[in-house]
Amino acid sequence: MIETILLVVLGALIGTLFGVVTGLIPGLHVNNVAIVLLGLSPLFSELLRSITSLTPGIAMLIIASAIVATSMAHTFLDFIPSTFLGAPEAETALSVLPAHGMLLEGNGYRAVFLSAVGSFGAIVAGCMLMVPYRMLVNEPINGYALLKEIMVWVLMGVVVLMLVTETKKVPYRFSRGEDNKLVWKEGRFSGVLGVVGAFCLFLVAVILGTIALDLQISSPLGLPSTALFPLLSGLFGTSTLLESLRGGASVPEQKVERGTLDVKEAATSIATGGVAGSVVGFLPGMSGGVATVIAMIFRKDPKPSSVILTLSAINTANSFFVLGALFLILRPRSGAAIVVNELVEVNEWSAALPPSELVLLMIAALLASCLGFFLTLLLGGRLANVMPRIPYDKLAWGIIIFITIMVIAFTGPLGLLVLIVSTSIGMIAPLTGIRRSHAMGVLLLPVILMIW
Repeated sequence: MIETILLVVLGALIGTLFGVVTGLIPGLHVNNVAIVLLGLSPLFSELLRSITSLTPGIAMLIIASAIVATSMAHTFLDFIPSTFLGAPEAETALSVLPAHGMLLEGNGYRAVFLSAVGSFGAIVAGCMLMVPYRMLVNEPINGYALLKEIMVWVLMGVVVLMLVTETKKVPYRFSRGEDNKLVWKEGRFSGVLGVVGAFCLFLVAVILGTIALDLQISSPLGLPSTALFPLLSGLFGTSTLLESLRGGASVPEQKVERGTLDVKEAATSIATGGVAGSVVGFLPGMSGGVATVIAMIFRKDPKPSSVILTLSAINTANSFFVLGALFLILRPRSGAAIVVNELVEVNEWSAALPPSELVLLMIAALLASCLGFFLTLLLGGRLANVMPRIPYDKLAWGIIIFITIMVIAFTGPLGLLVLIVSTSIGMIAPLTGIRRSHAMGVLLLPVILMIW
């Protein structure tokens, strides 16, 4: 058993390095690494068995631990490009405004520090909540059986809640300004028009997702392909980079200081985010971005630090509880979980103690989280010092070109077309001021229709 744990730790270390790479490179998702590792798993398994006396099951468990570690480390590191490049994924999209505001104040490193604290706090809370969740989801409460009955209505309720809580107020009246020029002004129906705009963005994203997810996308290089790569890269990656270029963004000198931490604020934000992220981990097609919208509804006038802490907690708790959901309800709720399900024999957690496979994978998750915390602070500090000296426009264009090359390599010409279209749709939110989270309709409605 000690040998197995040490090998799982080795897999977690390797996975953490993968998580650093996927977290720091916008558009490169954990699912891509997971799919590649799945395709190479027979080769890795044979290699491990040739140099050790491992059984096939243990060899696959080591690969699975690397994937879990990649997923957890990614949730820590992916906030760095969100802060310094304005290039988030779906899970960190809502962090761009508060993090960018702190960056322009010279406090980009503090934003990264708050994110690392939120993520690590979510892991601590997740470990404490895992056993209570087992009793809530399975025996004796059997909460998931009830949730399955109302799943469609829950998802529909989330969609409605997202739309009606849109805060954008659209000016629609003409008025004379002080210089006697006509200017647009808000009116009684400005809030309603904001909701209508949110619905239009949601509907366009739904149409995009419905079409793109049905395309026969394949890699010209024979690599694992998924339409989600160009979809999410366009909606939440390249579109944000183009918007920042359009606005002539530049990075001022940064203070590499953590500042003070309001313990009460941090605890409230982490608790809110941890609960929201854990619930979303059991629901199909849901994202950390959607959970953040829901969580922030119940916070009045949240400060930027609260938003960052909450979102980071949601992002990490979601990934952690996706692993729990795999063993509690036998349902993989993410691309990484689907791959783990293919590699490891998943036994339902119905006894008092968790299955040994879950314990080993949780060890990998905890190790990756600890390393991810310190690596985030280290790399965030280094980047805070370097970023003001790098021409932002050249860096942003370099990332866009890199994402485009990756999309072509993994998804071919059709994937490139999806990237172009999704980037165009992703520009709608920043240009109109509507929340970008409505673009999650690209996944939400297809999932609702699938389980209807």
